[in-house]
Amino acid sequence: MEHVYTVQTKIIHDKTYYFVKKILALPEFPGLAELVVGYGMHTDFDKACNIAGIKDIASRQKLLFDLEKHVLPAQSLQETKPAVAPKQAVRHPIKITDMINNWLALRGAEMLN
Repeated sequence: MEHVYTVQTKIIHDKTYYFVKKILALPEFPGLAELVVGYGMHTDFDKACNIAGIKDIASRQKLLFDLEKHVLPAQSLQETKPAVAPKQAVRHPIKITDMINNWLALRGAEMLN
């Protein structure tokens, strides 16, 4: 059993947010999926790690080092590119069948109260 940690960043409203995951991996059982046991998001890296449950200082330092080594040079390259307007989300209408409408009219109020 081992813990694997990942960190990603995203700029939202001109603030850098850190997304930190604490993943439980069981390499002694091949084919078994990894399990996310902690997830933290914050503008402060240490607070994001606290939320995710990462208490090991060495692991935090390694995550921050890897982040600075790999992500920050890519961000500086992104800043030189012209800004592209984000695409609008496409909304697809949901069709509610008559059967569901009838159920909601007859039983929906009962179920909600």
